[in-house]
Amino acid sequence: MGMQDLPTFRKILNLYGARANWSAEAIMKRCNAFWIYQANAGKPGPHAILASGKHSDGYINTNAVLMYPNLCQSLAKSLIKQTEKYGITRADAVVSSSYAAITLGQEFARQMDALFFFTEKDGENQKWSGRFEIPAGVKSVLQVEELITTLSTAQKVRQAFLDANPDIGFVKDVNGKTVVATIVHRPEKLPCVYPDCQIIPLMELAIRTWKPEECPLCKAGSEPLKPIPYWDKFVPAIK
Repeated sequence: MGMQDLPTFRKILNLYGARANWSAEAIMKRCNAFWIYQANAGKPGPHAILASGKHSDGYINTNAVLMYPNLCQSLAKSLIKQTEKYGITRADAVVSSSYAAITLGQEFARQMDALFFFTEKDGENQKWSGRFEIPAGVKSVLQVEELITTLSTAQKVRQAFLDANPDIGFVKDVNGKTVVATIVHRPEKLPCVYPDCQIIPLMELAIRTWKPEECPLCKAGSEPLKPIPYWDKFVPAIK
């Protein structure tokens, strides 16, 4: 995401501690980890081509934050505080999807004094590989993800875990909805309510997507680009 030098990265590594109360949005901005399209009167800037091939007016790169252990620690701490607002103070274990959510989920579990597991990619699905031994007595599992769009991956993680471990339940809120904690929730529009799931996010952003042939940004003259190799065209370099 742009060619940064090691001193710049080390500067960010020193952020946590002196600035431990930074919000998730402030941390994401400091790491140039997200971009939202804004039209201007002059030549329109680029818009994002997603891995799915669809075009989008926003892009989130949580890896640009979670590569820093200190910021991962800070975000996990904030996410635990957020779940406590929903009356959730403990779980026997935490589970996350592969791969981007693993470091966050493990740090969240460490701070909650819980076990940590993860599922693994299997094409478009998630699978339980059986590489973990689940001790007797584990009853409650809290799901932690770094980014949620449509809940598809989160549901696949949960189903894969339950298929292999049917006697273990996922943490629910007071209304009986399964809880999923995440740094970013980015549906196509807000507010977004799910009938059987309670998303607990640190950030919520409404980000729209279109098929290439239906993209209004293309029709307005904006150039579609893949964000990773062209990130410097989306946001300025970190100083």
